[in-house]
Amino acid sequence: MNVWDYVEALRARWRMIALATLVVLAIVGIWTWASPRTYNASATLLFDLQQADPVSSNSGGGAQTKSAALLGTQADIIRSVFVAQRVVGNMGLDRNPELVERYQKSGSQLPIREWIGRRITSPSALEILPTRNTSVLAVNYKSEDPELAARMATAFAEAYVQTQLQLRIDPARVYSQWFESQIGEARTRLEQAQARLTRFQQQHGLVGAGRFDIEQAQLSELTQQLTTAQAEAAQAGAKAGSNVGGSADAQQSAVVQGLDGQIAGKSAELQQLRQTLGPNHPLIVSANAELAELRARRAQAVGTAVSAIQTASAAAGAREARLRSLVQGQRERVLRLSGVQDQMAVLQRDVDTARNAYDAVTTRLNEVRLQSEIPLSNVSLLDRAVPPALPSSPNVALRVLLGLLAGLFVGVVTALFLEWRNPRVRTVGGLVSLTGAPVLADLNRGPRLLALPASGAAS
Repeated sequence: MNVWDYVEALRARWRMIALATLVVLAIVGIWTWASPRTYNASATLLFDLQQADPVSSNSGGGAQTKSAALLGTQADIIRSVFVAQRVVGNMGLDRNPELVERYQKSGSQLPIREWIGRRITSPSALEILPTRNTSVLAVNYKSEDPELAARMATAFAEAYVQTQLQLRIDPARVYSQWFESQIGEARTRLEQAQARLTRFQQQHGLVGAGRFDIEQAQLSELTQQLTTAQAEAAQAGAKAGSNVGGSADAQQSAVVQGLDGQIAGKSAELQQLRQTLGPNHPLIVSANAELAELRARRAQAVGTAVSAIQTASAAAGAREARLRSLVQGQRERVLRLSGVQDQMAVLQRDVDTARNAYDAVTTRLNEVRLQSEIPLSNVSLLDRAVPPALPSSPNVALRVLLGLLAGLFVGVVTALFLEWRNPRVRTVGGLVSLTGAPVLADLNRGPRLLALPASGAAS
């Protein structure tokens, strides 16, 4: 038999092939009808990876890597027994009489909530799937009851949101309590450091951190005054030398110069009188007496000027000595302050360090207090699960398709087997190959002329 014989055999036995297909489809239908139906409900969670913390200023980088790692971690948290126990408590499954009876019969040492939680988180029931290239997680739950599947999927999503908020708030509350205990110690250290600095300043007569600069400025000012006083004392000492009476300052005194003018005038008058009068004339005697009196008054005026110069020189020397003493005392004070300046700087740094630590603890305490009071997390329930209308298992369409293909395969194989066991001539080619005789006409296909052998061959 050639290929066309088998094709004709299949066409001839199409009823049997169709019957075999229907039988297989009927078996698949019965199997599908008898199979338990499983419904898959899905709730979705949205993660806001770009959400800024309203309290702290921390920001993260690497959004893609962070997203993948975060979603994987959160999927494990949703599948955890901790979340499952919250689901059990929220749904009241630990008060379900049937589950309580099964728990008692199991004799388990686990708490009932943990025992039930481990069973409702089986991989065949709970499935967490991330949505590609998004920050969304799908919480799928499978059950034979569509209502139960929807409630469980939503319950797991809500329990995870509550757990996420708890995981965010509880550490903040613990940190808040710890910082509250630390803030007292920080305040005590600050007060002790400030007390040491104040006591040190009082012991050494320091008003503030800038006292050393003030003392140095005073030393510089006193040094300048001493330099000026030394110059003035030298000048006054030079004036009050051995020939102080003939000094310019003594001779240029206003009183001395006035008397010099009177003496010059009286001398000129006496000279004129001498030209006309004798030496014993009363006018000459009176003029000599007046001239002598004027000269005596001049000598007295010069003595007074010399005394003033000597007094000024002594005052300048005394002022120089006083300023030298003040400069020496101020220099010693500055040297003493320079010795304690480093110690005061160390104490001041201790105060600054304690103040910075106290401010840091206070700031962080305020932050964690706000974090423990703000009901905020970066995950939210995007969609609640709804009871599915169609089961996810069994897959009716897939089973029908496979049953159709299997039925066709069984029917074709059966038809070919029967044809092989009981072959029939169904085509011209099959007849020629079987008998070797030429075929003149094919009555099944209607009358037509066939090619005859050549005349030589007919004869």
